[in-house]
Amino acid sequence: MESHIRGDEDMFALLEEMGGGGDASSSPTIDKNSIADNKMKNTFTMPRTLEQAFQLSPPSNPDVEIIRHRNHEKFKSDFYDLVRNCVPRAAAAASNASTKHQESPNSQRNQCIRSVLQPVWRQMPAHSIWERLQFSLKTLEAGCVRDNQKNSGLPPWCCIKNEEQLINHLLCPSVQQIHAWILHGKQQGIVWEPLLLVPAISSQDINDQTNQGYRRNTFSLLEEEVKFQFIRSFKKCIGRGSKVDLPSVDEISSTLKSLPEANSPSHIDGLKKDDITGINNEKHAFILQNIFISQPFKKILQKLHKKLMYLAEDTYAHFLSDLKKTSVRKAAEEQQQLNKGKKGKGGKDKSGSVPKITFIDKDDDTSTNTGLKKNDADRQARVTFGGLSMKINIDHMQKLERLHKRTLPNILGADKPSSFPRLLFTLLLRYDALEGAGLQSAIPHSVFRFLRNKFGCKFEGFASPFNCFDLKQGGDSEFGSAFGDTDAWFGSEGSFFGVDFLSKGGCFQANPPFASEFMEYMYQRMHHFLAMTSADNGISDEGVPPIQFVIFVPAWAESSGWQSLMSSPFLAKHCIIDQKNHYYAEGTQHRRSQRESNAKDGGGKGNYRIASFDTSVFFLQNAVAKKKWPLDDKVQVGLEKAFALTEDEEVKTSSAKSKKLSQKSAHRQAKKTTTQQKVIKQQQPEKKKRKKSPDGVKKKTLMSGGEDEMNIFNSLGLLDGNEEKQPKKKSKKHR
Repeated sequence: MESHIRGDEDMFALLEEMGGGGDASSSPTIDKNSIADNKMKNTFTMPRTLEQAFQLSPPSNPDVEIIRHRNHEKFKSDFYDLVRNCVPRAAAAASNASTKHQESPNSQRNQCIRSVLQPVWRQMPAHSIWERLQFSLKTLEAGCVRDNQKNSGLPPWCCIKNEEQLINHLLCPSVQQIHAWILHGKQQGIVWEPLLLVPAISSQDINDQTNQGYRRNTFSLLEEEVKFQFIRSFKKCIGRGSKVDLPSVDEISSTLKSLPEANSPSHIDGLKKDDITGINNEKHAFILQNIFISQPFKKILQKLHKKLMYLAEDTYAHFLSDLKKTSVRKAAEEQQQLNKGKKGKGGKDKSGSVPKITFIDKDDDTSTNTGLKKNDADRQARVTFGGLSMKINIDHMQKLERLHKRTLPNILGADKPSSFPRLLFTLLLRYDALEGAGLQSAIPHSVFRFLRNKFGCKFEGFASPFNCFDLKQGGDSEFGSAFGDTDAWFGSEGSFFGVDFLSKGGCFQANPPFASEFMEYMYQRMHHFLAMTSADNGISDEGVPPIQFVIFVPAWAESSGWQSLMSSPFLAKHCIIDQKNHYYAEGTQHRRSQRESNAKDGGGKGNYRIASFDTSVFFLQNAVAKKKWPLDDKVQVGLEKAFALTEDEEVKTSSAKSKKLSQKSAHRQAKKTTTQQKVIKQQQPEKKKRKKSPDGVKKKTLMSGGEDEMNIFNSLGLLDGNEEKQPKKKSKKHR
């Protein structure tokens, strides 16, 4: 049986078979020319949106996603430990400092800095560092992969010859196929890993220029994020009510200024004003500047980055190893099914390859297969596969079904309902891996509705199938998302960074993850298209489409991403929405039932929660957009009104549903109480009647309805004629 199992040595041969470029005995090395020839021979036209969505990463399936999810969870846990353990304990640091603090002013300065650095570092939330850093690192990796793909053409998983290949390779890929694509893609540096941090872009040459640049940039991104989180923790530690044992700001500032190195020209030149932009207090800014250029801080960062890359290498190796084991096991199971027959008794598929969808009862949290009840919006579904269960509320599952049924016919010309459970489980598990519900939050649909009515906005740059604006009756609403490989089958056009905004033209909305470097990448992409249509490049307005980006980010002046947007030459308007007066859609709203949303309201409105910060709204326009959409004060008024949810139809609908459910519950309870009271009332008169009735009537009443028993008594001669007739008459009357 082993001869039928495709192991690691045959993976590239399998890749050749899938691409139509060879057979199982061909060489494992793939020729770029053969891929190009396949592309030329290809008579099937791959849909542009699908090609764009799958450009960076091959498709996934439930088995692969479980492996990826488990390795990612292990990685996160180890990373949190790395962050916490990078700073030495206070006792050890104090003993080291006591032996050296008299040697030089520099050691005294380091000792003073450690007294601030160590307690503040311990207050930094490690999960917040990773949840923002992950988006920046994945964007960096995607950029490197796109550069490599320019020289190698389309990746093999996008070289589709016909509709059958599209279904088998992209819609329903096997673990073996995905494993082969990842191995080949990693060797060439043309595959993007959606969740895990990779140690290098390409495995061909670990010392090549791309990999070296990638590692340098990972350090820069880590440094940027740590500084950002350190500033926020520093503010909390010196704030009122803080329990952190920290020297006073005046004491730290005076100590640093009293040391010679603090005022030397070389020391001043090393200060980076960008690191502390947005901090108005001069003493705070001075302390933070000295910390960020100090040797203790730099050593901690270097140590953290070095261990992070080792952890990435170890985790990714485990992922590939687990993927290979599962691939071999699945191949063996396939062969057994072929030998025994694919279907077991009763014609049921015994492979267990399709996730199971069950519905959860509201009261006892038990699963049933009874399906949906009409107008029962408070129920949840459980999607189970491989020992993992994911929850989703009915409203969002129905939304995903609509998006899937709307998307699939546009690609294949026919609906494939059997694929929905697998795609749904993969999608739920992928987004479950992301940290930070706030980073997955979205602007309310009322705001997008305002942009649609005012500017004709149809495209959301950073959405997901869960929170995208959905026209239930259909329509041309479009969105980009983080994961094209899982989101494409629900209407996503893939990454924002792969969209050609020049060919689209129009107004585009962007609510990116709130990571500084990520926002900078986003702005650079926007600036590219705005500059292409600028008169500075000698382009006239004739034939140039209007391009307008509306960006929603926190009003964090210390963020480099915010500063890039604020200093843009294409900035046409900047609005500030007060924190207390606007809401965002919950990032985890798809997991909650209506009842849970109302119970965890927290000052919000159902699935919407009050914002945690002031929001900056930036309008970037080219010259044509400025003429088409002049911006005045009415725009800010309209945004404030939409953000406040004062007239949002969905909130009203949500509240109406909640009210209707409460009324139904109250009605059922009242009906139950009324029924119990009726039973009591029926029983009470019966007892009174029995007490007042004569013996004969009582006997006849008790016997009424028992015709069979009366016939038996009559046949035995126990009843006379009068007694026989009376019960019969009573029985008819009773009936």
